Amino acid sequence: MKNPDGNNAEKWLKKIGEFVKRLGQSINSRLQRIFTKENAARTKERALLWEQKTHKRINQSKTSLRKMKHKLDTETNMKPLLSKGAFGLNVFFGVIRNIFTGIILLMVLLGMFGGGAGLGYFANLISKETAPTYESMAEDIGNVELVSTMYYANSEAISEIRTDLVRTTVGSENISPLIKEALIATEDENFYEHNGIVPKAILRALVTELTGFGSQSGGSTLTQQLVKQQILTNEVTFSRKANEILLALRLENFFTKDEILTAYLNVSPFGRNSSGSNIAGIEEAANGIFGVHAIDVSLAQAAFLVGIPQNPYTYTPFTQYGERKEDLTAALNRKNTVLFRMLSEGYITKEEYDAAIAYDITQDFVPANATQEDRNSYLYQAVEREAILVLMEQAAAANELTMDDLEADIELYNEYYANADNTLRLSGYNVYSTIDKDVYNGMQEVAADYGQTLGETFVDSYVDANGVTQEVIELAQTGSVLIENQTGRIIGFIGGRDFSVNQVDHVFSTKRSPGSTIKPLLVYAPAIEQNLIYPASMVPDTKISIKQPDGTLWEPTNFGDTISNTYVTARQALYQSKNNPTIKLYVAMNSKGMNPGQYLEKMGITSIDESEYGNPSLAIGATNDGPTVLEQTSAFTTFATGGEHVSPYLIETITDKHGNVVYQHESEATRVFSQDTAYLTLDILRDVITDGTGRSINNYLNFNADWAGKTGTSEANRDIWFIASTPTVTLSSWMGYDNYKGEHVFYDPNNQGLPTGRNLNYWSQIANKIYSINPGILGTDQTHQRPEGIVEKSVLAETGTLAGTVSFANGLSVTLNGGTRTDLFKADALPKQISYYFSPGATDKDLEDYWDSYLAEAAARRNAAADETPTTEE
Repeated sequence: MKNPDGNNAEKWLKKIGEFVKRLGQSINSRLQRIFTKENAARTKERALLWEQKTHKRINQSKTSLRKMKHKLDTETNMKPLLSKGAFGLNVFFGVIRNIFTGIILLMVLLGMFGGGAGLGYFANLISKETAPTYESMAEDIGNVELVSTMYYANSEAISEIRTDLVRTTVGSENISPLIKEALIATEDENFYEHNGIVPKAILRALVTELTGFGSQSGGSTLTQQLVKQQILTNEVTFSRKANEILLALRLENFFTKDEILTAYLNVSPFGRNSSGSNIAGIEEAANGIFGVHAIDVSLAQAAFLVGIPQNPYTYTPFTQYGERKEDLTAALNRKNTVLFRMLSEGYITKEEYDAAIAYDITQDFVPANATQEDRNSYLYQAVEREAILVLMEQAAAANELTMDDLEADIELYNEYYANADNTLRLSGYNVYSTIDKDVYNGMQEVAADYGQTLGETFVDSYVDANGVTQEVIELAQTGSVLIENQTGRIIGFIGGRDFSVNQVDHVFSTKRSPGSTIKPLLVYAPAIEQNLIYPASMVPDTKISIKQPDGTLWEPTNFGDTISNTYVTARQALYQSKNNPTIKLYVAMNSKGMNPGQYLEKMGITSIDESEYGNPSLAIGATNDGPTVLEQTSAFTTFATGGEHVSPYLIETITDKHGNVVYQHESEATRVFSQDTAYLTLDILRDVITDGTGRSINNYLNFNADWAGKTGTSEANRDIWFIASTPTVTLSSWMGYDNYKGEHVFYDPNNQGLPTGRNLNYWSQIANKIYSINPGILGTDQTHQRPEGIVEKSVLAETGTLAGTVSFANGLSVTLNGGTRTDLFKADALPKQISYYFSPGATDKDLEDYWDSYLAEAAARRNAAADETPTTEE
């Protein structure tokens, strides 16, 4: 009887042999391309040897198969058996033999196929990798000095950038042999014998990974672990593992065993020290846990330290607060494991082992020493934050994203922020700020000396979530910033009063109602730009009554709850900071589709939502989410730069540890207003200083400059502002309460403007201090230059127009002439002709009342003149 299964198996085995042969040739070819020249010959040799062995095994398998086939044929053609029992027993043993032979054959085939496929897969994984050079590997394994530093504009250090990781590196000669022996015995007993990898360990780990059988024992040598920590990422993929193996081999070719061991001990994490800080490196670990140098540790101390890196935050004896853990069982057991491994490997005697096991290592721990970082300040906080934002924006741009894209996705924003924060802290960057050290320190002195004059300090009580009564101190806070107009460079700032009490940054972070400082930005400059007004235009200071969504009437007034019920010039309305004329102008602009809110965005004020642009009260600073002090101050620089806005910046340059430029700021200007519009607005703001709400600074300043500025007060005196520009810089001062647990405003009995007066004095003291430090910064020798497109013209004082005749619907007409005033105009927007609608922003009722009053007064004048004419007697 023939055995067809045997024939098929022979054909199948032949095909497998041919496949394995081709696979071996393919692998051999690929490996020749991948491996370095010095290993090419050896690699080829091994591949050919493997191929020969494979053919030999296949031939042996074929021979076995033929013998099995012959036996089967012989057995099936035997003469009839003498008895059925003997025949059955013979068949049974034949079947068992065939099954056993088949299993062995299958295992051989699977082994050959699996080995070839595995080798091919490994070759494919590493085929695209470029072998690193000695220099790059040396840099990678020694890359531990990664503390970044921030600097003033003069390159003097502000501070190292805070990181929770404390690291001190040492040379091999400063590490105790006990530590090295403990590490080798525990983590890599064949360290001095292998060339970077242990194939058996790798195979064992691979089988465990694929099958799930066996203990999760590591397959990594110390060399591989160093590669993982310093060169590769933490991703768990076969590709990364393959590269890890190759890099470990290469590392061993370039560096001595002692260099590898020392690098490993310098980079490994060791949990926390007695201050609660994260620590890395054996020297910092020995000092932070036992108060000794790494060269001076005892056997028990060495064993304890070496055991930590396997699971740093489980085995570390201290908490994040620097307190000793109550339960140290896991750490002590780990220490004992290390000692046992040292005994097993012959590094210590049984007597030494017993003594170290019995020793109470906890008595060697240094006392808890929790400390607070002293690097915190408004300056440190601001430079760190702005540097992170710069790196975030760079990373986003590299992925074709904008900051708007990140802000629209909170998870994406947090991801980019965390990556940028980590990069800044651990990359050894040098961050150069724009801050003038002397000016900055001088501004802080003013805040310390005059801060208490701003307003009363309150102590508010509240009950926390645990039912405990707490207190919070409410200082009258301040925010001030000095910006260079042409570049946007932030020269100095005051983030607040007493960082130890309140860490909120009141320049870069807090958003406040801008009060009347918004008037030139949102109303007057846009109205001049679109030729709705010029400084001599007459605008109504009359009653406003607007019905609110809740049915109530909004009826604003000027300072002191007054309304003059007259017409005032646009110039006067702005420098005297009148509310009602401003609101009427703003409403008129919106009704004409002029969209004045667009100018805020061009000047960098993006925190006021577009949905608020239609709100009439925005014209006087009422907003749900106002600008920061930095944004509002920066917007004012637009008038001093001829109508262009340059975004403010705090970070000038970021370089890496080799001095390569990672980031370099480049200022870009955005055209907001024409030069003529900017100058006309600025000229009105000069009047604020000479004749308006900011004139009291002339009593406090001890120098002269061409200032143009604006005061501002929000509802109920919650926010008090003053911002002013010279040709070179813009300086601001804001004051207000944060009101965490209370509702505090500045006390102003009888509406005398006392808070504004205090703020103007405070602003003046800041300016005086800056002038005393560096007079040139303030541009006291310069004046704002009038553009060629500005001309002087005269208009009727009554209407702000040219003299002329007005005709009415009833056929009556009147000729207006009389007193005039001279003011500045754009050459392409000269005084307007007189008309019924002479007043921008006036309502129909305003105009009707005006002309009725004018005509009545004209008639009265005529009648009076007639009565005074003498009669002639005949």
